[in-house]
Amino acid sequence: MNNANDLTLDILVIEDDEDSRESLKDILELVGHRVTLAPSGTAAFELAVLPLVDVVIMDRQLPDGVAEELVPDLVDRAPQADVVIVTGYADLDSTIAAFRVGVSDYIIKPINPDSLLSRLERLAEHRQTEYELRAERQFATTVLETAEAIVLVLDCEGRIRRFNRYFADLVGYTLDEVAGMDWFDHFIPHDEQDRIRDVFKRTLAENRTSGVINPVCQKSGSTRDIRWSNTTLKAEGQTIGVLAVGQDVTDLLETQRKLLQSERLAAIGQTMTGLAHESRNALQRLQNGVDLLRDDIGDNSMAMVDIDKIERAATDLRDLLEEVREYAAPIQLDLRRTRPSDIWHKAWHDVEGRRQGREVRLVESDTTTSPIKLDERRMRQVFVNLLENALDASSDPVTIRIAAVEEGEEVVIHFEDSGPGIPPEIIPRVFEAFFTTKSSGTGLGLAIVFRIIEAHGGKPMVGNTGSGTRFEFRLPRRSDSQGPA
Repeated sequence: MNNANDLTLDILVIEDDEDSRESLKDILELVGHRVTLAPSGTAAFELAVLPLVDVVIMDRQLPDGVAEELVPDLVDRAPQADVVIVTGYADLDSTIAAFRVGVSDYIIKPINPDSLLSRLERLAEHRQTEYELRAERQFATTVLETAEAIVLVLDCEGRIRRFNRYFADLVGYTLDEVAGMDWFDHFIPHDEQDRIRDVFKRTLAENRTSGVINPVCQKSGSTRDIRWSNTTLKAEGQTIGVLAVGQDVTDLLETQRKLLQSERLAAIGQTMTGLAHESRNALQRLQNGVDLLRDDIGDNSMAMVDIDKIERAATDLRDLLEEVREYAAPIQLDLRRTRPSDIWHKAWHDVEGRRQGREVRLVESDTTTSPIKLDERRMRQVFVNLLENALDASSDPVTIRIAAVEEGEEVVIHFEDSGPGIPPEIIPRVFEAFFTTKSSGTGLGLAIVFRIIEAHGGKPMVGNTGSGTRFEFRLPRRSDSQGPA
């Protein structure tokens, strides 16, 4: 794609079957796409056009490896390309593995030409939107000096000396309230402070830095994402401080995130539709077989143990499929007035099996003065996921603290455990779909939590307390006339 109005794609087809390669080439060129062919991953890696490719369509089984093994190198060599896997069958493990390494879509053979072209059109539109967003960002940078922007002056120790009215309105503080305070301690979230202090030191050493984006804390407790351009201030040849000019890019980043999430969910949803249908039939046949075996073996206790294991494995697979389906499905809220504590009490009961035989204590507080409008089933799922994570991560004795407090027009939920906490380097990824540090599972639990809280009009935050992990999410109060966010 060369510009925002061009929906023509440069496509690389990696397929070892010559007839299939040529057939795909004919289909794609018929609607104007530019197509390059390769019979294997190795051959594709040698192509000079690889860095310019928009989309790679590759067979999952190639002579030199499966797609999940080849995609990481492919993404490195063609960083702008969306990768679409073509396979004769799909299983849950390979699908999850493919999405984890950067695959954008999954197509089941035999390929339906109309379906393929429709998906490529969607990818082209996605790229067009990205092009427009980049153009908007470049335009914003060009007019930065004449448009409303943050202007902040720090001394060489990082203390606040001056800022403009625009910044005061954004964060809710006047200069008199924070003048002389440490910028990093007061305005930068704890988990970002070391990184931003390093940027400040680099600015002092190199006289200029730019393009750094970091959250800035508001008086309300929320944050805004700011993109900074920094330069040193000098007097008589001596550096006396840093001038930072910032642009609020919160809405832009949120638009990009939602666009990416929408594309990802669409791909997952299409894949899961076929997987769920076939798997549901297979699991039902398996359950029927288990029931027949139970009747046949009678009192054979050893065989019954094996039957129970088979049934549990089938149940685990069914739950896994449901978790992926639940993540990809649109969230429609059924809002009813309830107290947060009523919901977490039910979730606490739901995890009773996980608590049996362990030393677990719940410390709770709900100081809200009246019920708020929540989707009880969805919020119950949020608390169950958080409780299960806390129990899995913590050693006995375990203390879990949950509190609900009112702050203006919001209700804030605090959830803390007594586990080891989350390594700072992975905190930015905890709500990412398919990301997990566990040896099993899909890594969707906290991604589902994020979607549910976001659907309620809130945004979850995570950090460490020094003695465990802390989650916080703010939920807006709604009048009877208001629906879901």
